[in-house]
Amino acid sequence: MTPPPASPADQLRALRRAGRFDEARKWIAARLRERPDPQLLHLGWQHEPFWWQPLEGPRVSLHRRGPDDLSLVRACWADAAFMARFNRMAAPLPADDDALRALLAREHATIVGEAQALHWTIRTQGRGVGFVSIANITLGHRRAEYLIGIRDPGCSPWVGPEASHLALGFLAERLKLERLTAYFYPENGAAIQVAQKLGFEIEGTMRGFLREPDGKRGDLVVAGLLLTPAYFERMARIRRRLLGETSPPGSRGV
Repeated sequence: MTPPPASPADQLRALRRAGRFDEARKWIAARLRERPDPQLLHLGWQHEPFWWQPLEGPRVSLHRRGPDDLSLVRACWADAAFMARFNRMAAPLPADDDALRALLAREHATIVGEAQALHWTIRTQGRGVGFVSIANITLGHRRAEYLIGIRDPGCSPWVGPEASHLALGFLAERLKLERLTAYFYPENGAAIQVAQKLGFEIEGTMRGFLREPDGKRGDLVVAGLLLTPAYFERMARIRRRLLGETSPPGSRGV
């Protein structure tokens, strides 16, 4: 029996997973010349090169997480103290390195419309030190969840803020996001303080929101941040200090 022809989404996914991003973009461009459809335009936007290009700061860079980050991912997931702060509900990793490498390759090749998520590795001084994750991206409502975790205790205290401001600028300018939500374990006071300095406002505590791995119910502190022009105006001084920016995200066009 002849298998049905692959759908456009399957064809594009196969090209991305093979690293043939230019071919995927040409495939979309050719069809847009035939039929300028809004859905195709949106799909073309999701294949633009900027999704996979590093975000570069003076001391920190953010890189789409992928197979090259296997060792860092393993080290982080094996660090119980780090995961207790970062994400206690994270799914276990495949035991086999080839399976994990394939999983990270699929993650790296995905588009935001499929995954509703973006994951970057934070790199500084030539090494990976943690992650920035944007989850539950809802483009219609221009909102998402924000998560950052740095494992390396020897990092400069400026690594987290610089990585965060790189990500926030990208989210505001490229995705046009307007609202971020962040969740914290109540005992992680240091992370809550850092988030407040970044501009997040504590909005409350969700009692018994989680069922912890030990079976007990746990609370989550919820914080929100509106990525408005006023926010970037308030943060202009620190962004100049961290990133050397002279104009706020969105003012230069896309």
